[in-house]
Amino acid sequence: MNQPGTISRIFTVSSPLAQFITKEKNSRIYGYIALVAITVQFVIFKIMYPFPDFLPESYNYIDTASQHLAANVWPVGYGKFLWLVHLISHSDTFLIGIQYFLLEAAMAYLFYTILYLYRPARASRNTIFVFLFINPFLLYLSNCILPDALFGALSIVFFVQFCWMFHRPVLTQVLIQGGIIGMAFTLSFAAIYYPLVSVAGLLLLKRKTLTSSLGWIIGIVLMITFALYTIQKTKQTTGSAQYSILGGWQLANNALYMYDHIKVDSASLPKETRALDREAKQFFQDIPPIQRELASFGGAFFLIVPYSPLKQFMNRQYKEEDAPAQFDAWAKVAPLYATYGKALMHQHPVPFLKYFLGPNIKNYFLPPLEKFDIYNLNMSDVPTNVQDWFDYVTPDIAVISATFQAKLFYPYRFIFLTLNLYFWGCLAWFLFTGKIKKMRPDFRRTLLLASCFLLFHFGFSVVATPVVLRFQVVPIILLLSFSLFLGHPKNEYA
Repeated sequence: MNQPGTISRIFTVSSPLAQFITKEKNSRIYGYIALVAITVQFVIFKIMYPFPDFLPESYNYIDTASQHLAANVWPVGYGKFLWLVHLISHSDTFLIGIQYFLLEAAMAYLFYTILYLYRPARASRNTIFVFLFINPFLLYLSNCILPDALFGALSIVFFVQFCWMFHRPVLTQVLIQGGIIGMAFTLSFAAIYYPLVSVAGLLLLKRKTLTSSLGWIIGIVLMITFALYTIQKTKQTTGSAQYSILGGWQLANNALYMYDHIKVDSASLPKETRALDREAKQFFQDIPPIQRELASFGGAFFLIVPYSPLKQFMNRQYKEEDAPAQFDAWAKVAPLYATYGKALMHQHPVPFLKYFLGPNIKNYFLPPLEKFDIYNLNMSDVPTNVQDWFDYVTPDIAVISATFQAKLFYPYRFIFLTLNLYFWGCLAWFLFTGKIKKMRPDFRRTLLLASCFLLFHFGFSVVATPVVLRFQVVPIILLLSFSLFLGHPKNEYA
């Protein structure tokens, strides 16, 4: 295996990998096939799906971009990305292309790193190659006006940097790690656990120095800076100092999942929440169980449906005439919702475990398709702000089939479940038999870090966010890659 030369240490990471890609015959062949495959797939896909896919959050991100909002319901990082791309071109195909090729570039970085550092057997590397470069999951994910593709790309690079740090740490990797944590935090609240992953990685490093901790420190500083900035802007806009207004909504949403199975004494609740509780009682009296479909929204029913008590209560209090007014309304009720959710959980902890956390754990291992179930929520047009942003002549959008993706992605739920069972079973066996100690040290550290990442992701998913298939892009890639290593006797990880 080629080792880094005497070129400046700043380039120690990229130089050996670049040489491996350009000079090793099989690596070049993989590169040519990947480039042709992703290009052809993208062209065919855009013929079938000429327009992007949208969720209500998509409209929010476009409002952030078009109105230059400093704070909104969701983190503003993706809105800023939309604005930057819009400066170059208003084309939606151009935007989707950037998202897709950035995501595939991150996959290439992962693929070649695995090949260079760990030398997987031919069957394993071919399977990983197909999953990373001939996978409709990545096309459909990139076609959404959502931060998921960018966040997935950053997350993959974040993990790969640790692979290199375990191999031979240099300052560049540390700086990149810090920057990635900061950028990821502006895109998604899920990045909140990335510093914990970094701590796990630092603890696994062979040599622990102040320099190796610098990336973690930089990431924390950037996260805190962005959080303080968001809190300040939210307070200026709404009069309420909050970082994530969705936090209060999420707490109330989670608690309402058990509402139909408990007896709530309104007099025992905080006085300011009793009007909201009356709204909740009315909802469960008026809407029969068959119409609630709680299980089909990945633990986010009361955040999504317009007739939920949370949405109805807000709409009675405030008008959502435009994006700033919507943000103001969501933010003003968020503290009340947080108080209400905490009160219900505190008074009924066992039902909460049974009716929210239990089903959410099931959702994690068999994630709902959500966005992948149907194109554009089965609507044939888009709102005015989307039409204006992409310069559409009319608001009408077309697609070859709005329902085909549901059939395509249904097996992915069971693939994810199977990979989880296989990976954790293999890992338990390696730990129980002591064979993990015989692994090559850098691979063992990478495997343990992947395990920590998956555990933190599981905890965050079950407790703090809706659980849907599109959020599992990074876990499913890590699970597949390391399951192949652990399950194939010819892999050179020992």
